[in-house]
This record gives sequence, structure tokens and C-alpha cells, in this order.
Amino acid sequence: MPNAENQQDLYLQLKTEMNSVGRDVCQSLQLALEALEKRDVESAEKVLTRIEALHQREDALKELCLKILASTNGNTPETRWTGCAHRILSLVGNSSAEIAAVAKQVEEIKKCPELPIARDLPEMGRMASQMLERSIQTALHPDAQDARRIMEEDSSLDRHKEDFIKKAIAFTADNPDSAEPVVPYVLVSRHLERIRDHASHIAEEVAYCLRDPSA
Repeated sequence: MPNAENQQDLYLQLKTEMNSVGRDVCQSLQLALEALEKRDVESAEKVLTRIEALHQREDALKELCLKILASTNGNTPETRWTGCAHRILSLVGNSSAEIAAVAKQVEEIKKCPELPIARDLPEMGRMASQMLERSIQTALHPDAQDARRIMEEDSSLDRHKEDFIKKAIAFTADNPDSAEPVVPYVLVSRHLERIRDHASHIAEEVAYCLRDPSA
């Protein structure tokens, strides 16, 4: 069993590498959104390659969490955070999968004429990106107030998505021939909504981790 010094080294390694993975996930989302806006299939394919590598790193960090938990005795703040980090890494992995799904839709969108509803996606993407970045930083630097603020903002992107769906339905009604080209845009909006959901769940995990264990 690792001694206390080695355990601390593993704990610091986990936080450092989680910070790196978090930055790369957020950057991958930004690149996917840029590829979407520019209808750039080549850039979207590069995002997919990044996501494959990220999944491997996320899985390796989850294994590191288990290694730390297996070698630690007692209900210490480090132990609680490591358990929280393992759950958060699963949510980060889910976010990575949704980012890959956004990138995959770029090729479908490229095949179709550009539609007016596309103008609404960048704002939804910006909101999802900011929320994901903030939730990951809150996980790395746990703060209950920040976590609660993120959870309270959860409904904002949901309203944007609902408005987008209404616009998509109205556009399809006025342009029946555009029903099929609208589909990938709607799918992107759903993927962005799920990224928002994962970010909110990360904040929930942080809030739960910071609760008073004796309460």
C-alpha cells in the first residue's frame, strides 16, 4: 500500500491531469463549434480524433481515482473529492461524446444549403461552452456558491433550445422541402443541451461533495 507521501503525490497528479483534460474538453467544444459555424468538415474530423484521445485519458484518470481510493483509509476531504472526481470524469466523458456528436453533424450540414436557423446555434454553443468550463473549474476548486449558481443557470440554455425548436418547426412549415436539412441542426441543439445537462450535474456533484458529512 502506498505511504502517505505517495498518496499525496497521486492526489496532486489527479488534480493536475484533470485540469489538463478539462481544458482540452472545453477547447474541443470550441473547435467543434467553429467547425460547425464554418461548415468545415476537415476541422470537424480533427475534433473527432481529439475526442478519441480524450476518452483514453478520461478512462486513465478514472483508474487513478480508484487507485487512490483503494489505498486511502478514512473519510478525509481528499477521499471525498477523489470519489467525486471519479463521478465527474464520467460526466466529462459524456460531454466529450456529445462534442463528438456535434462534430459528426458538420458533414450532414455541409451537404445541405445553409439555413437561417443556423444563426441561433452559436449563442447556444457559447452558453454550453461557458457552463461546461465553469463547472469543471468548480470541480477543481470546489466552491458551493459557484456550484449553486451554475445549477440555477441550468434553465437558460433550455429556453434557448425550446425557442430554437419552435423556429425550426415554423421554418419547416413554411418550407416543406427543407424538413430533412433541418434535422442535423435540431440534433446539434439537442447535443448542446445535453452538454449543459452534464455541466449542471458536475455542479451538483461538487455541491454534494461539499455538504457537511455530519448533517
